[in-house]
Amino acid sequence: MDPNTHSTQSPSAQPTAAGGPLEPPDAGGPPEDELAALAAEVDALAAQDLRGLPEVVRAQRLLAWRRLLDRQHGLWLQELATLDACGAAGADQGEQAASTAGWLRNRLRLSGGAAHASVRAARALFRGPLPETAQALVAGDISPAHAQVVADGTQPLADQVKLEADPVLAEAARRLDPPQLRRLVAQLVQLADPDGADQDRERRLDRRGLWLSPTWAGMVAVGGLLEPEAGATVLAALEPLARPAGADDGRSGSQRTADALTELARRSLEGGWLPKAGGVRPQLLVTVDLDSLLGRPGSLGGDLGWVGSLDREGCRRLACDGAVTRVVVSRQPGDAGAGERPVPGDAGSVAQEPGSAQGLQGRLRAAKALLPPTLGGAPCEPLEVGRATRVVQPAQRSALAVRDGGCVFPGCDRPLAWCDAHHLWHWVDGGPTDLANLALLCRAHHGTVHEGGWRLIRGPDGRFTASRSPRRPRPA
Repeated sequence: MDPNTHSTQSPSAQPTAAGGPLEPPDAGGPPEDELAALAAEVDALAAQDLRGLPEVVRAQRLLAWRRLLDRQHGLWLQELATLDACGAAGADQGEQAASTAGWLRNRLRLSGGAAHASVRAARALFRGPLPETAQALVAGDISPAHAQVVADGTQPLADQVKLEADPVLAEAARRLDPPQLRRLVAQLVQLADPDGADQDRERRLDRRGLWLSPTWAGMVAVGGLLEPEAGATVLAALEPLARPAGADDGRSGSQRTADALTELARRSLEGGWLPKAGGVRPQLLVTVDLDSLLGRPGSLGGDLGWVGSLDREGCRRLACDGAVTRVVVSRQPGDAGAGERPVPGDAGSVAQEPGSAQGLQGRLRAAKALLPPTLGGAPCEPLEVGRATRVVQPAQRSALAVRDGGCVFPGCDRPLAWCDAHHLWHWVDGGPTDLANLALLCRAHHGTVHEGGWRLIRGPDGRFTASRSPRRPRPA
């Protein structure tokens, strides 16, 4: 049971409020007179016509509203602490809620994080050793954000230390904004409990992570947590690239930051100093059909792998300044329809896959003649090098990227950048470095095949299966 989210009373206890038992709303009794009067005042304010007010009065009213809202939030937390202490969560429905935070989330439609944070703050301020901070919030001297910083930031400290620091923190909250106050609280924790601060730092470090996922709207969602040094490093790298391009730059700050992150990654790729992936340097790979590249109406655009699709004009823009590799594709016979895997080749040297038609090379040579000069006249690169070399060639890697797209191990969807080229029949055992004998595997499944006793097989239809294989005895 989480002590930060569950009420302290057992389900068998009878919660009370104002000296008597709590009853559900349909059991009778109007709302408290004070809250009813407050609601009436709010209704009257909502009905006012503010269009004729002078600007000075508008500004004064706005500041006064903020102070009143802060005070009300403090009183709400105070009552939340009282309700949580007596285990009254759920009493409005005549039942005992499993947790105060869960009850808030369900009844007020709060997010889980907001509900838990409210319960933590209520307990720390009105049931813990932070009375000065709590009083400052109720008086409207500080905002709920300030109070939350003090409540969360002092959590690792002993109650006696919190009680001694509370007046100082309450006074600091009256003068500082929440980020500045957060830094002050962090310094206090470091001085008062260095061992606990080190442990808290390790916990924060363990929470770091970056998450990217494609959305249904064709965008890529980015989220994550960075520890302070990493966050400052990223901001320092993005800041010069995120500046407005000029006085007429209409991008918002967040748009400039997004563009700066993309530009930073692009420059890193173009610089050539990033580690290689699968024997080739990292690069943006777009698979696009000829119709889209030529801008013909009705063409579908390109494929960016796990991210999704790229529109036709985006493909043409990238082709202005990017390397274009020609890949002539033949479909596997007897496997027409959705989900079939293309078999790349080119007019000069084509992989002869199992089940291919005898005249495949001739048909591909004929297809080459239909290509525009900028593509059809390019030199051919072999996709079969046999026993001449064990290393997968760049042209073969490009062909694998088109054919496999990512890890081919059944059930795996790891992207191309995570993959190595794998010999189905190992080169040291006599296997050729030909496209028909190669497949992309992520590093985890590459190890599974080599050290885990699994065997990867490509069937006549181009699909891969994996099965356990008996371990061969080690050579003497």
